[in-house]
Amino acid sequence: MNYNLKPMKYFVDVVQTHGFSSAAKRNYVSETAVSTAIKHLEDDLGVQLINRTPTSLSLTAAGRFFYLRAIQVLDAYGEIWRHPEQQPAGLLRIHFLQGLEADAAAFAQHLGATRQLSFDEEPFTDAFTRLLAHDYDILIGFELAFSGNTKLQTFPLRKVGFDVLCNTQALATQPDAPTLSHAGKLYLQHWKSTGIADIQSAMVEKYAQKGWGYASIAQVNSFQAAALAVNFKGGVALVPDDFRLPEHCNNLTRLSPKHLEQAFNVVAAISRDRQELFEGMILKAISSSYR
Repeated sequence: MNYNLKPMKYFVDVVQTHGFSSAAKRNYVSETAVSTAIKHLEDDLGVQLINRTPTSLSLTAAGRFFYLRAIQVLDAYGEIWRHPEQQPAGLLRIHFLQGLEADAAAFAQHLGATRQLSFDEEPFTDAFTRLLAHDYDILIGFELAFSGNTKLQTFPLRKVGFDVLCNTQALATQPDAPTLSHAGKLYLQHWKSTGIADIQSAMVEKYAQKGWGYASIAQVNSFQAAALAVNFKGGVALVPDDFRLPEHCNNLTRLSPKHLEQAFNVVAAISRDRQELFEGMILKAISSSYR
């Protein structure tokens, strides 16, 4: 049995960055090293994980399944190194969906000094499964993510707006930004998950008002990836209004359409079977910090 997690990490990075070259840069190794490691991984597993062509790559059915399991394994491995000790009494584990670290920090500031806190960014794919399994205690996310999930209890923290990022050079060739938006891709963070409300559909429905639109939708794994795509390739992207633009993105125009101001709710979520443990504490924190 192969206990080396590096090929698995390379595979996950290839999927998340949409390429061997970008995964190599993330790991500070050569593209050949990444490609060779994943080929050996496929040989060890006895299945093909990635369909490769000169111009694109896609996951096989086995690759999609292996990716979901690999994420769980790598997350669990990282958790061991972050918290090798048995969970100490009073430790409160606050996780947050990508882009909401500032909300997690603001929430934590008002919890009082009686608890030891730990933080981690939670991938959307299995965030709710892990919350229900008590792998952590509180999840900070957009309310849309929890719609219809009766096993979770949510508490409103604040309203957040979204901005639209446009390619500055492309925008200069169009009468206005909404006109530009109809001609290219709309880059969105990939938030779809089986059994969970489709956040993407709700966000697109809200976005596609007041003349805004898109020719097609491209799914990416982070707001940073969306911003980079617009900067270098064109199109438009939706990002939270407090999102920090990546460095060296000098070809972005940031707009704040009125219909996207304070359009979405950020909430703290817990498993309902732990309501007695956390509800009072959360309500007290909210009352002091979000008046």
